[in-house]
Amino acid sequence: MKNLFINKLAVLALAVAGMFSVVAFSQTTEEGPGPSEQPSAPMEMGQGQPSDSQGMDAQGPDMHESNAQPTEAQPGGPSGEAPATTDQGVARLSLIHGDVSTQRGDSGDWSAATLNQPVMTGDKVSTGDNARTELQLDFANIIRLGPNSKVNVANLTRKNIQIQLGQGIANYTASKDSEAEPEIDTPNVSVHPSHHDGVFRIEVRPDGDTIVIVREGEAQIATPQGSTEVRSGEMATIRGDANSAQYKIGDAPDRDDWDRWNSDRDHMIRNANSWHHTNRYYTGTQDLDAYGQWRNVPDYGDVWYPNEGGDWAPYRDGNWVYEPYYGWTWVGYEPWGWAPYHYGRWMYAGGAWGWWPGPVWGFYRPFWAPAYVSFWGWGGGFGFGFGWGGWGGFGWLPLGPCDWFHPWWGGYRGRFGWVGRGGWGGGRFGGFAPLHGGTRFSNVNNIHDNHVFRAMSTVNAGHFGAGRVNAVAATREQIGGARMMAGNLPVVPSRASLSASGRAAAPSTVRNGGSQSFFGTHNNLARPASFQQETAGLRQTMQQSHVGAIPAGGRSSEFAARGTNSLARRQPWHLIDAGRKPRIERPGNRQPFAWHVERTREFSVGRWRISPVHAAERKYAFGRAGLCRIT
Repeated sequence: MKNLFINKLAVLALAVAGMFSVVAFSQTTEEGPGPSEQPSAPMEMGQGQPSDSQGMDAQGPDMHESNAQPTEAQPGGPSGEAPATTDQGVARLSLIHGDVSTQRGDSGDWSAATLNQPVMTGDKVSTGDNARTELQLDFANIIRLGPNSKVNVANLTRKNIQIQLGQGIANYTASKDSEAEPEIDTPNVSVHPSHHDGVFRIEVRPDGDTIVIVREGEAQIATPQGSTEVRSGEMATIRGDANSAQYKIGDAPDRDDWDRWNSDRDHMIRNANSWHHTNRYYTGTQDLDAYGQWRNVPDYGDVWYPNEGGDWAPYRDGNWVYEPYYGWTWVGYEPWGWAPYHYGRWMYAGGAWGWWPGPVWGFYRPFWAPAYVSFWGWGGGFGFGFGWGGWGGFGWLPLGPCDWFHPWWGGYRGRFGWVGRGGWGGGRFGGFAPLHGGTRFSNVNNIHDNHVFRAMSTVNAGHFGAGRVNAVAATREQIGGARMMAGNLPVVPSRASLSASGRAAAPSTVRNGGSQSFFGTHNNLARPASFQQETAGLRQTMQQSHVGAIPAGGRSSEFAARGTNSLARRQPWHLIDAGRKPRIERPGNRQPFAWHVERTREFSVGRWRISPVHAAERKYAFGRAGLCRIT
């Protein structure tokens, strides 16, 4: 009976811990460190969080009582692919030579580009001197930029692609299998490739002229004065602004180095051996040839094994960025890191991690995801490491063919909370059903296998999504105290969450230059939600779900004031009588309080390091760093 009472008191202590670990986050997203600035290195799990007394006291918002503790998810909820399905397309930055930078939506900040970076509607891409880059817009459309070029992705959906070339040179390759209607606009002409295999060279010159050369296929060009067809081997010169543009058709010049380079890239992508092992809809399959081998796994077929070391694990070398609609999206830094991180599943078979592409039948349409992982958390009463919003750390585990997948975007966006591993299966909490029956390659069910649990990557909760993550493998202790998330993470992105590289843009690539007009025949220009609207909507969803918001980077937080025991605002708590019978007090309120609970491990939290003195009687106290255990 005494133990039961003690345990209840311990739970009560834990339930209040989140109140002191963070400060309120304003409803209006403030300008913070932009993506053009190098984010601070994330703190690894197991390290003590440094003292930040200035940050705690200098943050303006008041601190209120919060129900920010992790809550248990209820069974039910959305199920299947339909709630997560969207028409929004995601392009891949698939090649970078030289200085290339990107601007995310309405952020106004340019950041150095990185390989495998997602590019969506509203984003901009710019190249520097002697630079080249390639964007795979989908499985059938590719655009490449030459030196000193800039494009705006005006619209990118499954049915419509609209690219605006503001300056420089581009090569557009389209396949006859394309399901999208492509359009490339310049300041004075609109180019519409035909529904056949085609290769188109488009150049916006410094004097304002546009040159359109059709190397293969045919295209229609349109100006306010009319339209015409340009066939293979022809060149169109468009002169004048959008109101007075005139065109002239002539013979195309001979191919040069730019044309030959593009032809070589098209040939390499089209004839990659890995297409024989994957679905044709998979973008990025061509990169698998040079970085791994295919092996046959009984009952699963072809599985791709990357040429990586023995301690390597999927989804570790990279970064989490925040994308419109999709939310947290993995950017793999491996040169092949697109298709294996956004399609299929990972399995440990034959002594190594391999990627199973899933069904490859012609009628199967693969589902692109920002990552095929399950999110985990610990702290807040589930283990060591008290911190942000009741969580000490976050982890992510690659999903296997036999695992349920629980998305965190679209209709699943409001799905928060944790679930026990034992109650996860069978679709009780919705999500996508496994791609394969059984549990042989269920990474969740086999989490205690030495190879599987080491594939869980972890970071401090206060540093998730705030720049490049230096993730480390989970420990047995962390796994023992971890709980799986029901889908979404309670993390609100900051501007640092928009940069895939965390590096400043090269000056030669930054071309703000004010607004620029383009001539287009299709008014398909999308108006994605602003970053401020995105973050405000996410915080509102968390409030409605009674979930405490953790800011990416852990600088501040917002909580809704709930309950009746409102605490004093931003007043420090003092540790007193720190001997055999410790207690704490707050200025103006001399009522000490402490809770007893059995713990025996040595650990560190914030400014205090605590070691066991009497293993059977442990004390909890509040301090500047949150909940602290003292002896």
